[in-house]
Amino acid sequence: MERLCDVRAERLVILCSPCKRRGSYRIDRLRQRFGPHASVLDVYLALTQSCRFQREVGSRTPNVYGMTCRAKLDTTGGPTVAGLPSRT
Repeated sequence: MERLCDVRAERLVILCSPCKRRGSYRIDRLRQRFGPHASVLDVYLALTQSCRFQREVGSRTPNVYGMTCRAKLDTTGGPTVAGLPSRT
């Protein structure tokens, strides 16, 4: 799953445990907003940029006790057929 066109689900769910935020986004609306060939990483960064624990890419990590953004991506809905999506 590298691009939005590869996602075979109805929704993309983002959960962040440190700030207790949760967001559910329809894949078809994300494709309209970012384009069908947008990178899932770019979409993730755009949707989590308002997290107060988010750090700049390449910046120094905080110490052992520092909080960082731990947002996780998940998908819901869509086909349950096993296997890899087509790349054509």
